[in-house]
Amino acid sequence: MMKFLHAADVHIDSPLRGLERYPGAPVDVLRGATRRAFENLIELAISQQVRFVILAGDLFDGPWQDMQTGIWTAQQFRKLQQHDIPVYLLRGNHDAESLVQQHIRWPDNVHQFGTSEATSFWLDDVSVGIHGQGFAQRETRDNLVAAYPEVRSGWLNIGVLHTSLTGNTDHDVYAPVALEQLVGKGYQYWALGHIHQRQVVHEFPHVVFPGNLQGRHIREVGAKGCCIVECSGTEVAQVHFHAIDTLRWQRVVVEARAEHDVGDLVTVIREQLQAAGGETDNRYRAVRIEVRGACVAHQRLSHPDQDDAFRAELRNVANEVDALTWVEKIVRDTSPAIDIDAVRRQPGLLGELLRDADALQTDEDRLRKLTEDFDDLARKAQLELSEAGIDLTDPQRVRRWLRDAETLLLTELLEADA
Repeated sequence: MMKFLHAADVHIDSPLRGLERYPGAPVDVLRGATRRAFENLIELAISQQVRFVILAGDLFDGPWQDMQTGIWTAQQFRKLQQHDIPVYLLRGNHDAESLVQQHIRWPDNVHQFGTSEATSFWLDDVSVGIHGQGFAQRETRDNLVAAYPEVRSGWLNIGVLHTSLTGNTDHDVYAPVALEQLVGKGYQYWALGHIHQRQVVHEFPHVVFPGNLQGRHIREVGAKGCCIVECSGTEVAQVHFHAIDTLRWQRVVVEARAEHDVGDLVTVIREQLQAAGGETDNRYRAVRIEVRGACVAHQRLSHPDQDDAFRAELRNVANEVDALTWVEKIVRDTSPAIDIDAVRRQPGLLGELLRDADALQTDEDRLRKLTEDFDDLARKAQLELSEAGIDLTDPQRVRRWLRDAETLLLTELLEADA
């Protein structure tokens, strides 16, 4: 049974900016996570005795200029060379602008796909052909697969491509291609990269995104790693995912019930942190805690000093549950445990304010005008907003802010009335 390793989107030494804004962050663990995950990949390839390794794009992370990154990576590839394991390396959109990749000298076991036309590597001893074309520049919008070679009969044919696939709206569009074209090509396995979420898009033939090797922020939650592919003759027998990340990002979401007070919320969050800890296998984990829903605790937590005490208690609870847990952020989206719709229907100032806020959320023209008012802020804080995953032009986010403002307004006015 011949085996190979398929990975993508390593983003070695991807810069993690703004960590000083996060008190208690395990800075060394976060900054070293991509290297540790790549070391785990090397160890896995050796222990599994794979015939070869495929890296389907974005080994590096854009215009990164530290040559030590490239030197360290070459040292890892030499470990594979000592075990006669070749590496087939494809340039993705981030690699195309990488200064490191342009100047580093790789060991002899590293083979790079061409960027001007498709390249094929033939492994006679196992009758395997590996076909691929890398990115010559970041903005590669062409369908590259059309120029990939035809199937060699009696051989296992593997296509390597860094692509968003046609119809995927969650990622920038690079080297788009329809799934039907990949399937129709006749290759037995497509080793894809670019999408950071693991997906087996199709089986027999297999079309696989392994996901990125290591989560780097809260938008990359869950287990991360690579695939070991087992082949029998010209057929793919099994595709096994191996989690090799060293730090795992998680979301713990608590849906508060109306009767929950602050103590109840702390208890529920403790239980969910304990349950989620079983999914990390003694890894470091970065957790975002989200508390949402109408509950009696909201009135108390609407006071800044009480809210601060609640957040501090949650961080202590997380540390008690697991010393390897770091709370990246606490998001509280609670509301008063009252019937807001009933208040909205009432005559008077409060009902009128709520009705107007509701109308604003459903009026596309007024909502668009509101997002335009954020343009200046978006330009001035572009980097900070990007790191926080905030899009000021997103109508859904603006609607959520309006609901938050509605809740705050309702709480303050009801307290004043009381």
